[in-house]
Amino acid sequence: MTHTSHGETYSDAYVRDILGSVKTIAMVGASANPSKASNGVLQFLINAGYDMIPVNPRTDRTEILGLKVYPSLKSIDRPVDMVEVFRPSAELAGIAREAVNIDARVLWGQLDIYDDDAARIAGDAGLKVVMDRCPKIELARPAMHSEQPAESDGILLQDRTSDGILRLTLNDGARRNALSDSMLARLREALDQAELDASVRVVVLAANGPAFCAGHDLKEMTRARQAADAGRAFFAKTMTSCSGVMQAIINNPKPVIAEVAGVATAAGCQLVASCDLAYASPTARFATPGVNIGLFCSTPMVAISRNVENKFAMEMLLTGDLVEAQRAAEIGLVNRVIAADELTDYTTGIARKIAAKSSMTLETGKKAFYRQREMPLEQAYEYTSHIMVENMLKRDAEEGISAFIEKRAPQWSDE
Repeated sequence: MTHTSHGETYSDAYVRDILGSVKTIAMVGASANPSKASNGVLQFLINAGYDMIPVNPRTDRTEILGLKVYPSLKSIDRPVDMVEVFRPSAELAGIAREAVNIDARVLWGQLDIYDDDAARIAGDAGLKVVMDRCPKIELARPAMHSEQPAESDGILLQDRTSDGILRLTLNDGARRNALSDSMLARLREALDQAELDASVRVVVLAANGPAFCAGHDLKEMTRARQAADAGRAFFAKTMTSCSGVMQAIINNPKPVIAEVAGVATAAGCQLVASCDLAYASPTARFATPGVNIGLFCSTPMVAISRNVENKFAMEMLLTGDLVEAQRAAEIGLVNRVIAADELTDYTTGIARKIAAKSSMTLETGKKAFYRQREMPLEQAYEYTSHIMVENMLKRDAEEGISAFIEKRAPQWSDE
């Protein structure tokens, strides 16, 4: 068993449902000491894609694992889904009251931490309760990762609108939307189809669950080590597939927009950086944490270094720390931060605005943008001057200029 007698009160399905539904977790009793259990669990949950908030009243602690430390639950300045407790059982009832006051949805007591009064207080207020169990252990159990989509392509949902927007939604919550071999294949197929489909004018890339994308599936890659070549062939195939997906985004004539409402780490951060535009909710977080596990984020570095200035990119790559959404906007990793309940509407609005343009003009401009930025200045001007001449001779350029002069809406032919 992975839990003690008190923890057995809760079914595995109930626990799995909670861990699959929460996004933001406040850890009361978080420690900066790597030898403490709370520090290890905090690091694990960060890597698993949760938005973690350390809570510790010590005034000499302002950061733990690169995250801002809050002195109390009531001092937290954003919504909290779950309160996880690493404090003695005697303190649990008081913490339960605080969790109720901040409108948390779950109260979770760590192993050996349980209190009947706390359970009653939380339960009476409508909170779900788990005590005497460890989320790290639960997430590591095979049952948390054995669920398969009901449909072969259920890990990537596709939704098309009448105005030309294709919405691709990562939907593999059991694996934190990791870029597994199957996910990479489905993404590449969807992007290639979008490129050829004239009815698709803009692609939006989003995700279900608390993680936007947790990067490569490390469990899948670890299993590959059992091969005779210690996994070399599988690793090479995975990196080639992943690089192919990122380049398929860049080379796709249709603009691709990332809508990020969760944590994007490693290759997940690379996925965001590869998109033409990116919008994030305030609880989104970004990191290239490979350095923490002995695997430098070399391929994510390609996309990130092309969006973020050198010093900022190197800070992310060398520390592995999480970058908050607002900071990500400041350094150019995302365009802007939008309130969580407005993010989808905002992203869709941007997509619709772009979809209303001439697809010929969008394709011309996107291709030219990525080609010219790799050229020396003189060559870039020579190349783009040629592109503008060819663009001027297109039917839509003639129509657009005429419409502007005549003060009417243009009628695009996409030619």
